[in-house]
Amino acid sequence: MKVMELCLSDGVGGLELYALRTARELAARGADCIAVVGESGMLSERMPESGVRTLRVRRSRAFMPLLVANRLARIIDREAVDVVHMHWGKDLTTAVLAKTLARWPVKLVYTRQMMITRPKHDIYHRFLYRHVDLFLTITDQLLELAREYLPLPSASIRRLYYGVDAPPTDASADRVALRTSLGVRNPQQFVVGLVGRIEEGKGQHVLIDALGELKAEGVSACAVIVGPKMTEAWFERLVQQSRDLGLADEVVFYGAHPNPTQIMPAFDVVVLTTKKETFGLVLIEAMRSGVAVIGTDAGGVPEIIDHDRTGLLVTPGSAHDLAEKLRALYEDEGYRKRLAQAGKEKADRLFSTESHYAQLFAYLNELVTT
Repeated sequence: MKVMELCLSDGVGGLELYALRTARELAARGADCIAVVGESGMLSERMPESGVRTLRVRRSRAFMPLLVANRLARIIDREAVDVVHMHWGKDLTTAVLAKTLARWPVKLVYTRQMMITRPKHDIYHRFLYRHVDLFLTITDQLLELAREYLPLPSASIRRLYYGVDAPPTDASADRVALRTSLGVRNPQQFVVGLVGRIEEGKGQHVLIDALGELKAEGVSACAVIVGPKMTEAWFERLVQQSRDLGLADEVVFYGAHPNPTQIMPAFDVVVLTTKKETFGLVLIEAMRSGVAVIGTDAGGVPEIIDHDRTGLLVTPGSAHDLAEKLRALYEDEGYRKRLAQAGKEKADRLFSTESHYAQLFAYLNELVTT
C-alpha cells in the first residue's frame, strides 16, 4: 500500500504533529509512505528526520490550488499512490483537484481535527466531498456534526480517537529532580501543568487567575506552563498578570518541550483551559502517565473525562471553578490518586498509539483492497 501523507501547513500545532507521527507510524507498520509538506515550517524541518521520504511543495498564493494540485497529480501518477491522507482543511481543494487530475486511481482520506461550524451542502462543497472516500473524525461529537453538515454518505464517516504513546519506562524517576529541571523553585509544592501553545485561546490566563485565588487562601501551589509563545504581546501579558497577582515565583514559563509525556510525572495535575477544545491530546498524554486531569466542559473534552470518575470538568473560562477543583485535588491526595488511576485505565484502553494506528492502517488497507 502506497500512502501519501499530505500536509502543507507551516504551523506548529497538534495537527502538524499528528501528520508527522502518522507518516512515521504507517511506515513502521509496513506502508510505503511518502510525505508531501510545504517548503517551510516545522514539518519541512522535522519530517525528513522521521525517516519518511519527504517531498516539499511550494504553496503559490496567486495560482493556488491548481498549480500545486497539478504537481501533486504528477507525484501520484509517478509513485502510483494508493491513498492520499490529508489533515489540513486548506489542503482539501488541492487534494481533490489532484485526484481528479491524476490518471492513477487514488483514494482520498481526510482526518478532520477541527470543529465543523456550518452546513456545507452548496455546489462547491458537494463537488469536493464527492471525491472524499473516507472522512475520519477524532470525536463522536465531530462525527455527528459531519453527518449533519457534510454531503457525505454516513458509511464514509467514521470516528477514530487519537492515540498517544505509553509513558516512558523511567516515568517514576526522581520527581524532585524533574521538577527542578522544569524551573520549579519549591519541588514540594502542589504543581499544576498546562501544556499547549501560548496564545489567548488556550486560556493560560484562567489558570493564573485560579492560582492567585488559591494563593490568597494559603494554598502552596505553582504552575508550569509548557509551550511555544505565538505572540510576544500575549506572552508579556501573562507575565505581567503573574506579577500583578504576586505569582512571579509560582508561575513558570518553561517554553516548548519536544516530548511532553516525558515531563508529565512532574505534575500533580494537568489542566486544559481552552474555552472549547475539539479533543485535548494533552489530557490523554497525562492520563496514560497516571496524572490527574482537569479539562473544560466543552468540545470533545467530555468524551475524554468522565467527571468525578476519570478526571474533573470545569466551566470554560471560570478561574473560580478551576480554583475550586484544584483545591479539591490539593486537599485530598487519595481522591486525586483515584481519579488518576481511573483515568489511566480509560486512556490505556481507548487512546493508545497502538490501537489508533492499527485501526487507521486497517481503514486505509480496506479502501485499497475493495
